Amino acid sequence: MTFEASSSVTLLFDFWAVNGPAGMVLSVLMVCLLTVFYEFMKMWRLWLGSGGPRRRGAYAVPRGFGPPSSPTSDGESISVLGLGRSQSSLAPIQPPGNTPIIANGWLLHCLQTALHVCQVGLGYMLMLCVMSYNVWIFLGVLLGSGLGHFLAYPLIERLITT
Repeated sequence: MTFEASSSVTLLFDFWAVNGPAGMVLSVLMVCLLTVFYEFMKMWRLWLGSGGPRRRGAYAVPRGFGPPSSPTSDGESISVLGLGRSQSSLAPIQPPGNTPIIANGWLLHCLQTALHVCQVGLGYMLMLCVMSYNVWIFLGVLLGSGLGHFLAYPLIERLITT
């Protein structure tokens, strides 16, 4: 089998039969959008896996409330946390024990699993679109992958760092 540049192809299902240039343009746009969605789903899973919506740990310090620092003789500052366990004490922000974090952890895991299943299913559907051996569909998948990564990657960088 070789790639062909025709404007007639059947994609995935019998009802998605393309028989003209207008249908091919719409199909390429649809495949491109599906691939962009695939890339956003991939970045969303990455964000969820990085702890995006999770609460901070039991000994976390809220932003802006970091430990005080004291200047040294050469002008640099050292943190109180670096002084040792006997010289500073950390009090937990929330009491240890069974908290809603455990339930949220299971909910988060279920959400990640569902996203994984959707991402794998969509990935295989896009692979089958490429397996139609149509050049235009193949280019639509490549364009959508590049565009999706271009749009989603800076967004995920901003979400992870904040």
